Amino acid sequence: MSALWRCAGAAVTWTTHRLVPRIASARTAAGREREFTAAVLDASALLLVVLDGDGRIVAFNRRCEEQTGLRAADVLGKPFFDVAPAPEASTADPHTIRAAFTRIAADDFPLTYENHWAFVDGRRHALVWRATARTDRTGAVTQVIVTAVDVTDQREAELTLAHVLAAATDNAIIATGTDGVVTVFNAGAERMLGYDAEEVVGWVSPLLWHEPDEIAARAAAMGVVPGPALFRPAEEIGPQEWTFVRKDGSRLPVVLTTTEIRDDNGGVTGFLGVARDVTRERRGAEAMRAALARETAAVDRLRELDRVRSDLVATVSHELRTPLTSILGNVELLTDGDAGALGAPQARLLGAVERNARRLLALIEDLLMLSRIEAGAVKINARPVHVRAIVGGALEALHSTRAGRGVELSVDLRHEHLVVLGDQAQLERVLINLVDNGLKFTPPGGHVRVTVDGDEEGFARLVVSDTGMGIPGDEVDSVFERFFRSTRSQERAAQGTGLGLAITKSIVERHGGRIWAASAGEGTEVTCLLPRA
Repeated sequence: MSALWRCAGAAVTWTTHRLVPRIASARTAAGREREFTAAVLDASALLLVVLDGDGRIVAFNRRCEEQTGLRAADVLGKPFFDVAPAPEASTADPHTIRAAFTRIAADDFPLTYENHWAFVDGRRHALVWRATARTDRTGAVTQVIVTAVDVTDQREAELTLAHVLAAATDNAIIATGTDGVVTVFNAGAERMLGYDAEEVVGWVSPLLWHEPDEIAARAAAMGVVPGPALFRPAEEIGPQEWTFVRKDGSRLPVVLTTTEIRDDNGGVTGFLGVARDVTRERRGAEAMRAALARETAAVDRLRELDRVRSDLVATVSHELRTPLTSILGNVELLTDGDAGALGAPQARLLGAVERNARRLLALIEDLLMLSRIEAGAVKINARPVHVRAIVGGALEALHSTRAGRGVELSVDLRHEHLVVLGDQAQLERVLINLVDNGLKFTPPGGHVRVTVDGDEEGFARLVVSDTGMGIPGDEVDSVFERFFRSTRSQERAAQGTGLGLAITKSIVERHGGRIWAASAGEGTEVTCLLPRA
């Protein structure tokens, strides 16, 4: 017996020496595997929970602790839904999911659902959960691995986009995939086209609400096959005008802008089109075109009337000038006594006839001059002219007129050799008209002054001022209008046709100059700028 026991003891000793190292090695490997698994769980950016076959928590990774504020030591061994929030009915049936985690049957997995969990930052985060099961050789569930992805930012962006799409009721916002099928159809598109989003999203392409003839014409122009390619963005084309066909068959003009939808890698995943109803704009444009056509016709009519008026004035004035010249010639003969001696009454009457005939002749001459200027028949023979020659010629022409007015006339020629570029005869007429007006509206004993200098850059400045009756302030800007006579000249029955200053302004402007008047209630000052040579 002792020998037998010795043999058995030796065998046990030999077995022990062989098994102990193996057991120790297995324990070490198992420990390392647990450490590695724990490190992987803690390093994961996902919320990760591991459950046993009874649905109780056996692992709760560091990400879960950081986000929820719960400690792994406090939740280990607890049922999963005693720690994590239950699924929300909007994403899945919470009762079915609860039963699956309680029953732990392999056929119930994988499971996906969504809920909200209050994190340590004070916000309720949207999480998408996915649960997968591990089974043994018999098919029984030994572990359930539950992971969660935080989609809070994505859901907020989707909600913001949904609000934007819902608020944009004036524009149709329509998105399609790369296959041309509609993926987004906002409230503005529903209002504009008459379709509900459920009728088109995932079912049709935008070809549904486009006219076939317009599609064919655009495709031929672009050299593509009629289809979704027509609505893809092209930088060289930009926004395009299209005609939408509404669900009820009515037509709607729109401007469509299309852009590409790209993923994070820059790949095109679809296209976004924004359409704007331009019915009002087109109606407004048509109304504007019609109004412009009417205005153009009215302007043409006025031009024709003005041409007829000018022709009539020129014709009548020319026809009147001939008999008036004859009348003045015969009056002069009678006054000279060629038809016999005249008594005082006859001489007085003939003098009145002559004065009024000359006034009428002056009116006719002014009308003819204005008609010629407006018709462009008056040519400007521009050449360098000494201002002193212009002043001298004008004063010589006014010699007899100023002699009988009793008004002092002075000239201040500050630059003796000042030269302007213009037509001497016409510029003399300008100065004659201005000085004659000053003499006419200044009472005896008054003063008319002509001042010429070259202080304006590039211009000679000619100023005619008087101490006469002046012009009311609200009438100063009208003195250069045709046939205008101030209220003061009418009250004092001053002679004049109201054409002299209109002719003067036309001549000055045709020379490239400017003219204006000023009056302080008593006296008038007219300033004329003429281009220097």
